[in-house]
Amino acid sequence: MNKHIVKYLLALATIAFVGGGCNVDDYNEEYLDGFNPDKEITDVQVLKYTMTDADYASVASNATNKAIAEAAGPDAVAALAAVGTAKCFSEAASATTYLPAFLAAGYDSYLSNGSTVTVTYKNATDLAEEVVKLAAAETYTVSGADYQSVWGETPANYFTPEKPLAGYANKILTGAYPDAEAGAIKVVAYNYSASEPNTGGGETPAATSIDETFDGGLNAWQIVKGSSTSTWTLDDYNGVKSAKCSAFNTTGPQDLWLISEKVNLTLADNPQLAFDVKISYWTHDGLSVLVSTDYNGVTPEEATWIDLTNNFTFDGSTSGKWYTAGICDMSAYKAESVYVAFRYQGNAADNKTTTYYIDNIQLGQDVVTVTDNDLFEETFDADNFDKWQLVKAAGEDNKQWAIKKYSENLYAQVSANGAAGAVESWLVSKDPITVPAFDDGMTTFGFDIKIGYWNANCLSILISEDYTDDVTTATWTDITGNFTIPEEPASGYGNDFEPAGRFSLYKYAGKTLHFAFKYVGDGANRKTTTYQLDNIKVSSMKRGVAVSAAAALGQTRAVTQEQYAVYTFNGTSWATAEATTIVNPEDYAQMGATNPNFSSSFSQDTYLPLYLKYKFPYAMPEDVMDVAYHFYASGSTVLQADRYTFDGSNWSKNLTYETLDGPFKKVSGKWNFDPSMTLVVAPDRSAYSKSFYQACVDWVLQNKDAAYTTDNRSGSRLTDSEYYSGCAASYTNLNWRINTLPKYYWSEAGEDISAYDNWGSDDKEAARASYQAFYDEVEKRFGEVMSAALGTLYPDVKMISGIDVIYTVQMMLYTQHIGSGTGKVTHAFEFKLVDTGKFEYVRMYALSPEYELMKDANFE
Repeated sequence: MNKHIVKYLLALATIAFVGGGCNVDDYNEEYLDGFNPDKEITDVQVLKYTMTDADYASVASNATNKAIAEAAGPDAVAALAAVGTAKCFSEAASATTYLPAFLAAGYDSYLSNGSTVTVTYKNATDLAEEVVKLAAAETYTVSGADYQSVWGETPANYFTPEKPLAGYANKILTGAYPDAEAGAIKVVAYNYSASEPNTGGGETPAATSIDETFDGGLNAWQIVKGSSTSTWTLDDYNGVKSAKCSAFNTTGPQDLWLISEKVNLTLADNPQLAFDVKISYWTHDGLSVLVSTDYNGVTPEEATWIDLTNNFTFDGSTSGKWYTAGICDMSAYKAESVYVAFRYQGNAADNKTTTYYIDNIQLGQDVVTVTDNDLFEETFDADNFDKWQLVKAAGEDNKQWAIKKYSENLYAQVSANGAAGAVESWLVSKDPITVPAFDDGMTTFGFDIKIGYWNANCLSILISEDYTDDVTTATWTDITGNFTIPEEPASGYGNDFEPAGRFSLYKYAGKTLHFAFKYVGDGANRKTTTYQLDNIKVSSMKRGVAVSAAAALGQTRAVTQEQYAVYTFNGTSWATAEATTIVNPEDYAQMGATNPNFSSSFSQDTYLPLYLKYKFPYAMPEDVMDVAYHFYASGSTVLQADRYTFDGSNWSKNLTYETLDGPFKKVSGKWNFDPSMTLVVAPDRSAYSKSFYQACVDWVLQNKDAAYTTDNRSGSRLTDSEYYSGCAASYTNLNWRINTLPKYYWSEAGEDISAYDNWGSDDKEAARASYQAFYDEVEKRFGEVMSAALGTLYPDVKMISGIDVIYTVQMMLYTQHIGSGTGKVTHAFEFKLVDTGKFEYVRMYALSPEYELMKDANFE
């Protein structure tokens, strides 16, 4: 019985008798014959398992394996990663090194010591090592600084026909990999434009507005991703085109910029910025909205960016619904030319993988087509608190909320500065505010804030659904954490009012609300921060019709495409890899793919032969090409590679791996590669056992005299037994009876059997001599027969350098002293692998002293 089944039965017994106080072992001892509570339950099995593509990825990501590779160095780390991408092992990342941890993760829970699992796996051939190395190649993304070194003052982040990547790759890669070794391979990701910058002469005029629906794609936008493995992509779900970004199933930190063309706002009186957003699978707040007036068009990390994010609302609970994120007043930049950027930051390792979609980006004068319905607005220009209820809970009258004026601007202020003790002051919206349905637009609550002499957090922002006129009896929800409340300056006041954020009221649709600003300070304990509030607003925004100006905007800049190239280091310099190509994003589109990758539903095996025929029309017979491409599976896109050969008409994929069987054995709790196998051929007449005996019979039928396979009584030819070495498939035992084989079969084949005549003699020594001669001869014959049979049964077993591969076959002997009813294996026979699928007999031995063939007791 399997160990896990026994445990399950014991668990059921425990449940059944726990109420009666009965001991489980007492029950088992009474009702289960042979039960011993002190004996460990074992489950020793001999299993076979074939690796799947997903298993190779598991091997590569296994924590134990990664630790082994890291200890061995960077090359080992890269080789282990290649196991997951190439879907095979290699000389640099062997199955013998990395399969034990994989087996421990899958079989340790129930298989006991002594168990063997023979794993069928793919191993890269010597020819394929280059392909495996290509699949494991790191991708280097050309940086803004790299482009700057190419173009100087010209703000271009792409290569062109006049300035191709090939002319600069060696310098770029040498700087990026100063310690590269000969043979290193890198994939270079870069932008390319068929047009040169400023082709019309002079400086390209800046656009005066943006009205982007992405119907024309992403060409009007600059994508900067540095070393990130993800990127901004064009999404076309349900016919709605948008810019999409996510860190889901990526490796390492993701820092991705989507940057607009320069926009000249000098002719605008009241410029605004608005856009729509959709958020899916929210795990973190990862999107920032930024503006810059000094961006050089190449390196965003060198520019000054002002964060506009607090002017917009990003509510992950909207779960895949489009809404207008907000309207930002851009009047501060109406004398400037600006760049607007959407910056995504995430990291799958930290579960920061939110997916954002951006659409209908509008910037400029009279461009924004969003209806802004104010449900509540307070600028304090009326110089009163008519819209508010002031609640003095503690402190002096002059330490409560009050209207102040500075530089002609009115605002509300509160502070405990100078107070004798505690101050608690509430500013509560007087009239109820009903939040409209989401279909009428996204409703948000926000305000501007300025801080003075910060020394403690004293302000809370609260919301209530049941407030009437008593703050102490109402139920309040604290939403302070949804706003950005500065904790500076410690001396003086902030330079200006800043948006604190926009709180989404999505989940309050249809409800009636009150808002409150609650100040709690203490003049005696230095909790006296001054807060100033202005422009408090609850509004509902709904998108009107946006008309795309993407095509017009695209004319002001070169249309760029992301491309890839493969480079290798020869020990001195970097050059394009010979006989190597990589499928580029536009190639997938030409092949009819909706995404820039292959997948299980868009097979590379179908399209790569056509791709190669199109790309290399003048290929000659026997030309070889290594092809790198991106493949999507299990939520992740990885680099893979194959080798193809041209036969003069078509390109055919090379078999770049061989299939091997690797036996692994569990010893002392650890799995180890053990190419030597123990084959238990039990006398149970099972198909497995019969297969060994039948292989022996078949070989004798084909290679030995017919007398050894002819029934001595009927004269008919036997097909399931042979008496050259005694194999009987029908009985699944070895018939080594001295009174049978020599007399009825060996003699019929013309052999001299006189050496065995004294087997029944009363002269014990003479009898012993006959037995010894017989056993020596039949053992030699069986070694010959089983060596050939193993070659038939295991034709693909290969030699392993430095390791003796021994196959031990355990069988039951039927002799004059060992009866046919023994019912278990009695002897072991060892065979050594001497070539692929070829074995050589080594020795035999009894599995127990009672089965020793020449023991004295047999001759007494």
